[in-house]
Amino acid sequence: MTAGSGGAFYIWPGVPRDLPAAVRFFASRGWRHTHDTLDLVTDLAAYRPPPGCAERATRSGVTITLATGDDLAAVRAFEAAAFPSWARWFGAARPEHVLLAQTRSGAIAGTLLLEGPGADTVFTPILGPAAGTIGCVGVAPPLHGQGIGTALVVRAFQILSQAGVRACHIGWTTRESFYRRAGYRPWRRYAMYSSPA
Repeated sequence: MTAGSGGAFYIWPGVPRDLPAAVRFFASRGWRHTHDTLDLVTDLAAYRPPPGCAERATRSGVTITLATGDDLAAVRAFEAAAFPSWARWFGAARPEHVLLAQTRSGAIAGTLLLEGPGADTVFTPILGPAAGTIGCVGVAPPLHGQGIGTALVVRAFQILSQAGVRACHIGWTTRESFYRRAGYRPWRRYAMYSSPA
């Protein structure tokens, strides 16, 4: 068993670190702390992408576009092979919510989910009605280190900002340094606890 999300929808992925009594509750009952996760947020009005990130991805021969209906079968196959834990989210996604990085040959290099403004998030009362979200940012392992992931995040920022998003939320990740490099800042931290069933 895990102390956090297990269904299709969630508020917190784990035990909020800013609720120390909740953390003590699980720790005192023998639950094992496995790792921490975090949410990040950025104000798109003040967002400044890292310099040169788009050019770096372009030099590697990658183009980034919103998916079309014709792309969805290939996207789902890519997720099933490279990121199976995300397959259900991409399986339910509409094409306009999928950002796609492709090589010159047309092969999928990476993907990202985005939504907003008016994204379906429980944090709308905090972030406001012009909230957006991105998530499930994944790059094919052989193509890591070429700036493709950062370029996907920056392109998502451009699309969401042009659509009217003001605050963009990234939920449930362990990749703090990657998102910091892309211009996002930590917002909430969660302790992940597990216990034998």
